[in-house]
Amino acid sequence: MTAAPPRNWAGNVTFRAARVHRPSSVAELQEIVAAARSVRALGTGHSFNRIADTDGDLVRVDGLPGRVEIDPAALTATVPAGLRYARLAEHLQAHGFALANLASLPQISVAGACATGTHGSGNGRPGLAAAVAGLRMVAPDGRLVELRRGVPEDRLDGAVVALGALGIVTELTLDIEPTYDVAQWVYTGLPLDRLAGAFDALSGAAYSVSVFTDWASGEARVWLKCRTDRDGSDHPGDSWQGARLAGEALHPIPGIFPAACTTQGGRPARGTNGSRTSDPTSPPAAAPNSSPSCCCRAAPHRRPSRRCAASATGSRPSSRSRRSAPSLPTTSGSAPLTLGTAWPSTSPGATGRRP
Repeated sequence: MTAAPPRNWAGNVTFRAARVHRPSSVAELQEIVAAARSVRALGTGHSFNRIADTDGDLVRVDGLPGRVEIDPAALTATVPAGLRYARLAEHLQAHGFALANLASLPQISVAGACATGTHGSGNGRPGLAAAVAGLRMVAPDGRLVELRRGVPEDRLDGAVVALGALGIVTELTLDIEPTYDVAQWVYTGLPLDRLAGAFDALSGAAYSVSVFTDWASGEARVWLKCRTDRDGSDHPGDSWQGARLAGEALHPIPGIFPAACTTQGGRPARGTNGSRTSDPTSPPAAAPNSSPSCCCRAAPHRRPSRRCAASATGSRPSSRSRRSAPSLPTTSGSAPLTLGTAWPSTSPGATGRRP
């Protein structure tokens, strides 16, 4: 049991729990849950609300044991609930696999992100919970329950995005796929009226699309992330939808050095690591209240654009625009992972926290 009351990442919530636990085994967790009058689970604390708050017992799941178990035949990976996506993506990549999608923040935990409906962005990208093929959780009476996809009586679909209401998840089984490369382009100066008028075309222009704005300037920045095996690595041109191709690496928050961001300028990044916006090797860049708003979309039943470089009319970029890609700096992947911290969320769902 820990002593000091925890706070969420933003610092706007101090949890009221009478007791805070960090069990080191599933058996210990079962005892805690069975004995508690009221219990909630807490992960990295990236939500700004009190969804994880309780005046009873609060449980951190990052102390539970476990390892990533990959099933190459089934294309699944079973992972401990408290594992953070940065570590998971790194492990999968080392074995030639990747997730289909990530949120912008790599520091959030798998169980919390799925339980709170966290998502990446882009018309063809479902929420992270769509990858859950099975889970284990401790029910309110302390029993260990296993739910699997394809078993009707298990009712897995109703238990994945459950906000912690059904129990405390201890491990999840996720869909994976062979690794792939992602190329990223950034555009600046997108007029907000163009964003409103062509939102479907903009949000469907790449495998993953994020739009950031402070609303006051009347403009936005667009992040286009393209799977090179499906979309190629071209950009839509120096000028696209009224926006301009960035000539240097940028951070979603203007004025912040972009070292905390993933590679830009169309240079492919391997695996799911390239589909997020922040790099796990970098510490927080700014306080949460300086974060811009993100206009993004996750739609589970729409296919992604087949061409990263497609414009609103579906045209390919000219050969000139393909040749004029700027030379941008890249971030180093040699630094150790910094997993205890994160810079501000770049999508509404990326504030996922253990319920």
